[in-house]
Amino acid sequence: MTFSRFSLGCLVGIVTQLCATLSWADSYRVGINDLLTVQIAVWDEVNATVVEMPGISGSYPVGADGEISVPLAGSLTAADLTTAEIAQALEAAMASYVGIGQTSKVAVSVESYAPIYVAGQIEVPGVYDYAPGLTVLKAVSLAGGLGGIKPTEGEERNFLTARGTISVLQSDLMFLTAKRDRLMAEMSGSALGEADSEENQTARAAEAAILDARNARYEQELASLAEARASLEEALGVLEDKLSGNRSQLEAAQEELEREKGLVERGLAASTRIFDRTTYVSELESRLLDIERSILLARQELQEHEREETQLLGLRHEENATTLQEVETNIAEVEAQLVGQYDLLAASAGQQIGQAPAVDPLSAEVSYVITRIRGGADTLPGDPSTTLMPGDVVEVILEDPNAVTPSN
Repeated sequence: MTFSRFSLGCLVGIVTQLCATLSWADSYRVGINDLLTVQIAVWDEVNATVVEMPGISGSYPVGADGEISVPLAGSLTAADLTTAEIAQALEAAMASYVGIGQTSKVAVSVESYAPIYVAGQIEVPGVYDYAPGLTVLKAVSLAGGLGGIKPTEGEERNFLTARGTISVLQSDLMFLTAKRDRLMAEMSGSALGEADSEENQTARAAEAAILDARNARYEQELASLAEARASLEEALGVLEDKLSGNRSQLEAAQEELEREKGLVERGLAASTRIFDRTTYVSELESRLLDIERSILLARQELQEHEREETQLLGLRHEENATTLQEVETNIAEVEAQLVGQYDLLAASAGQQIGQAPAVDPLSAEVSYVITRIRGGADTLPGDPSTTLMPGDVVEVILEDPNAVTPSN
């Protein structure tokens, strides 16, 4: 098979780009607001099997403190580490939870990167998803290109839009935080604390009602299981008393049978009496077997109820842990969006105060200012080809000395 020069060149380009992307992913250092996918399994060398751990594997956001919180492993530093280094740290933290001949295996990847924020004189300022290889030019394109409107009017629109979005996000964050606190209270068996402000009372009251309803249902299920277990224990006690009484009867009947056999051998009693006594002993033995079988079944059912109680607690905890993980992810996403909207609000408010003249984007001089949060906040100039990092804030500035000052 042969390739044309054009197709071979395309293939080389694709392979080169793929290798560059893979290399970037391997060396990428995780930061705040990144969302990580963690997959954990245990390798059993003795049985040559892999045991999945679905209750622990999942998505974990990197919090503002640069840490992720993984069940069993606890809180671990993730910021400024590669995914391979995070995986090694998790394997070390999980080592004490695996048995002899077992090894925990962890795979970590970046599910989504911290978003970027595009502000300034563009058509649609806002928060945008980050992808490896994103440049300033691509970011401006995502935001609709340069803004062809008067800065004072455009920034006023941006200001009002950001303020409205912040209000919605704050409400979402309030309800998510209340839900998180309710889940944590349910998992710890404690009460939900009081609201710290009047605004939070509605969310707290709703979650408190949910907590009360779930606790009531859980207590009812436990009470039902406890009642059934008490009935079984009572029935088991009756059966054991019957077993003891029938054993005494059997022993007496067996002794009487032996005595009858002696009398028959000496010709002092009829042989029919041995048959009647033997039949009675057989009936007692059969009755004992039935009682013992009933006791065994009762004990098995009692153990099943005890397992159901344990499983009820485990399922509740697992359900709450999974939901809590989802809520934590949602909180991280909302907080990231809030950061972007606050930046947009501050930028638009500053432009309003400056009363900049009208700018024609076709003739204006364009400059870009990048604020890089990772590694400590740093402001640096950019150009269309500058490669961005997750969490960057890009501000687009148009300058035109020949612009007409807008009338007020």
